[in-house]
Amino acid sequence: MSQAEIAAITADAAADENVVVTTETIAEDSARTSSEEFAEAEAGRSGISDLERAGLFALGALAIGAILSNGQRVTARTDDRVVLQDQYGNFSVLKNEDVLVQTPGSNIRTETFNDGSMRTFVTREDGSQIVTIINAQGRVLRRSKIDIDGNEVLLIDDTRYFEPVEIEALPEPSAVDLAYLNATDTASLRAALRAAEQRDIGRTFSLSQVRQYRELRNLAPEINLDRITFATGSAAIAASEAGRLREIGLLMLELIDENPNELFLIEGYTDAVGDESYNLLLSDRRAETVALALTEYFGVWPENMVVQGYGERFLLIPTLKAERLNRRVAVRRITNLVN
Repeated sequence: MSQAEIAAITADAAADENVVVTTETIAEDSARTSSEEFAEAEAGRSGISDLERAGLFALGALAIGAILSNGQRVTARTDDRVVLQDQYGNFSVLKNEDVLVQTPGSNIRTETFNDGSMRTFVTREDGSQIVTIINAQGRVLRRSKIDIDGNEVLLIDDTRYFEPVEIEALPEPSAVDLAYLNATDTASLRAALRAAEQRDIGRTFSLSQVRQYRELRNLAPEINLDRITFATGSAAIAASEAGRLREIGLLMLELIDENPNELFLIEGYTDAVGDESYNLLLSDRRAETVALALTEYFGVWPENMVVQGYGERFLLIPTLKAERLNRRVAVRRITNLVN
């Protein structure tokens, strides 16, 4: 889309009484950083006020009502996200995923629709824009980057139809997962991240499917960022720790320069100590913290990353004790799975 086309779309939205339009500029002191500590989680009471207190006003009354009427209840919350549990006992995180790309100095225009879905235009100081469509649960459905010349790069598009995932039809998982601690050079990291290119899967998948199915994610090699350690209950990264991400950060930036529609999944995990819903919140924030650090210290574009917490599932070390190696974050290059 050209800047003129975007202006026409936003003008139409502003004239539509069913769309609420807001604008803001992200100040330096209001943007989230990787050094912020994880807020203490509180137990939910399954009411609308729990969602409101988590800063999710933009969901809208219809979306909140649908969440609660579907038998889901809030089991934990912080100031920016909540954990929902459905009638079958499954947990999920509800948050606004667009926050990651709202960097300091950006101008944000948000169009909120009656069903709670949103379209945001994040305009950077250089004139480039990130255009994102978000569903009523805060999940990114579509995201593109438009440069100052009006050229669009499509990064995510879950608005298309995708065939269901047939687990038994998938190839064998990748055998080149890599511990970042053992990677002595950028070449080995690059080879691991690009290993998926050597496999012909025969189709692409939605981002939602990649997030949901471990068997699908395993087709993209995992880089376990084991140089980064988290204290129990913590999601913050000190500057001294962030420096340990240098090799992976610079490589990600290099890959994005070569191919602007690269997409990386940042996964967060915890050990098995404590409440399961709290651990899910904590793991999601850890993944986000690493993504923020990659942007803050090495300039990795946030729109080329998505974060997902998996809590205490998929323990690296099978133990119920407080195991440091289970408090981790990993990176996968999922470009070839979704594009």
